[in-house]
Amino acid sequence: MTGYPPLLASIREEIAQCGGTITFCRFMELALYHPQHGYYTRGAAKLGRNGDYFTSVSVGPLFGQIIARQLALWNVSEVTEFGGHTGQLRQDVLTVLPGLTYRVIEVGDVWPERFRGCVLSNEFLDALPVHRLCGEQEVYVTDGFRERLGPRSDPRLPALPPGYRSEINLQALDWLTAVSARMEPGTYLLTFDYGLERTEYFAPHHATGHLQCYHRHKRHTDPYRHIGEQDITAHVEFTSLIEHGERLGLETVRFGDQGRYLLEVGEPIIAALVEREAGRFSHLRNQLHQLTHPALMGRAFKVLIQRKRPQ
Repeated sequence: MTGYPPLLASIREEIAQCGGTITFCRFMELALYHPQHGYYTRGAAKLGRNGDYFTSVSVGPLFGQIIARQLALWNVSEVTEFGGHTGQLRQDVLTVLPGLTYRVIEVGDVWPERFRGCVLSNEFLDALPVHRLCGEQEVYVTDGFRERLGPRSDPRLPALPPGYRSEINLQALDWLTAVSARMEPGTYLLTFDYGLERTEYFAPHHATGHLQCYHRHKRHTDPYRHIGEQDITAHVEFTSLIEHGERLGLETVRFGDQGRYLLEVGEPIIAALVEREAGRFSHLRNQLHQLTHPALMGRAFKVLIQRKRPQ
């Protein structure tokens, strides 16, 4: 166990106040979003070559240019992005569509009363705290940062088959409920993240779960190393988002691989890029390769487009 000392002390204090254990979900919430010492909230998260991990935005401006084209095709005038962090995606989109009203909401910010146009979530849901389950029990964390199994803390948590270990993101469903309640009819919800459909998410070859940690571009599965100094994420289980969205009045417009989506929506941008950069080294062409190649971000990352139905 290693990490940022003030955060370790705060987590231990809460564990003691709670009788010796907290859920893994609460541990992850404190590690990432503690008001003073969390990985995200104190600005420890670093993107790009010199940080802990890459995102589609940190690859370069091409991702934002293609998103801008999608927004133009939808003829929306307002965008609300959740989890914009550095604001780079906002900048890339506004470079193409300078007249757009574009706000960024981070965890803990006050939300507007209504959402119009498009709500955008890019690699936001994977960083929401998840419950970890092992068979029929839930994973708890002790003051020694060791795991202990106990009863499930929320009736919505399922029982997994014996020997299975996986993550359930109830906060993503709660977020979707709250967002949907504020979306005006016709508003789009555009979600990018790495994840899987339910049958693949819980397939036997994923019986150890999907939790991943990133520290200086090294990926591992131990959330108790570098606490407060590393990113902790879990793949998004998209089937639950689709089903829950349907119950909330969100029609599913599209779900699939990020690579195919970007190639289709960005076709005129990409065609012009290829013609312009033919026969020479091109940073933009490298960005396209990184974003769309199946072995890189093209297949691992998914896009889900939902739209609020009329009342």
